[in-house]
Amino acid sequence: MAFLSRRSEINAEIPTGAVDVVVEESVVSAPEVLQIPTQEPERALVQPPVQSPVTGSIVLDTEGPIAELVTEVLERSVQLRASDIHVEPGETRLIIRIRVDGVLEELMNLPATQAAPFVSRLKVLARINIVERRRPQDGQFTVQVQDRPIDVRLATVATLWGEKAVMRLLDTNRTLTNLLGLGMSQKHYDLFQKMVTSQHGLVIATGPTGSGKTTTLHSALQEIDFSNLNVSTIEDPVEYIVPGINHIPVVDDIGIGFATQLRALLRQDPDVILVGETRDSETARISVQAALSGRLVLTSLHATDALSTIYRLFQMEIEPYLVAASLRGVVSQRLIRKNCDNCSEEYYANEFEKMQLFGQMNFNLVTLRRGVGCSECRNTGYKDRLGVYQILDITEEMREVISTRPDPTVLAAAARAQGLKTLEEEAYAQVIAGNTTIEEVRRLVVSDGK
Repeated sequence: MAFLSRRSEINAEIPTGAVDVVVEESVVSAPEVLQIPTQEPERALVQPPVQSPVTGSIVLDTEGPIAELVTEVLERSVQLRASDIHVEPGETRLIIRIRVDGVLEELMNLPATQAAPFVSRLKVLARINIVERRRPQDGQFTVQVQDRPIDVRLATVATLWGEKAVMRLLDTNRTLTNLLGLGMSQKHYDLFQKMVTSQHGLVIATGPTGSGKTTTLHSALQEIDFSNLNVSTIEDPVEYIVPGINHIPVVDDIGIGFATQLRALLRQDPDVILVGETRDSETARISVQAALSGRLVLTSLHATDALSTIYRLFQMEIEPYLVAASLRGVVSQRLIRKNCDNCSEEYYANEFEKMQLFGQMNFNLVTLRRGVGCSECRNTGYKDRLGVYQILDITEEMREVISTRPDPTVLAAAARAQGLKTLEEEAYAQVIAGNTTIEEVRRLVVSDGK
């Protein structure tokens, strides 16, 4: 039952006054009972979760104002396509923000007295220690929201004004979109498909957190005919469940990390291995050895672009000749907001925008597009995101260069000679195509602010 729909019932039960609750731009009223006493604050307000006997997921009950408020936050976040929820306590207010299309925006502004019971309710759902408030804790639970199972990863940390909680929302039933539908050009798609259909080698997806690396790696599995192959993934957590693939979770709490699981998996006669993230030298070395022994290994790595990925492997103490021999290709990517299809309109670029796009003055009329804001995009001008991809194909010429551990300028020149463009150039191509704006590219891709 929605939080706002039971307003009259709650007010009838608790006629002690009200405080303001800000939901986006509208103001509604919440019962003052949420201002809890200092003695045993959660015991009366936090209810145990109800678990479905069929699916095992938690059914969000609405018995009690805090439970109802948590339900409202989760439901609205899913409805607005949020990927994360941030619960941020302050001295006088509790701010709840959501990340939509990569940008944080405020969802609710509540009294600070609601912070402790709100986080405690989340802890109850995740079945983590409700009493411990000083140490960081992680948990996970599944809830039914709008008849969809949503996996929620909860992480808490103590701040000056109370515990801050962040929830990552994962729709376990969502389907993967073809990479062409995510903004990858046909040229890049053909090159990427050639990489992931190789019988052996190391393919790396790189970029910052939230850049879509996991989606790209799982989309790569769609390109593989695994009917006669042993395909396994090692992930933290398992985000996409694909029939016919062995999904292996990482359990850091008991010391079973990526390296441990990968070492064990190599004794399972794998053909294709997806390693969710290469975090340390040991995992990198085992992945390289697996690629050299005839397996196809897909993994992700945090690096700024395709070329810096090679130097990250060097920093992980992988010898240059091993990098050159094992590496099949690198995909560097970003996710940028897409112009709203409902309200975008054409306009003529100004001189600054022409300089950004072409690197020189251009006196011709250049037509671009931008969203003006509407109800579909909630007046942001953007709706959904698309990928910007930089793909480095490791040719024989590139292998020779990499094996010498070259200076970055030498490696960049060699890559440029075989047609590699920078991420900035790839992003500006999306601007010229009318898919996004220069402001969005400068926010996410251009790092030097020029």
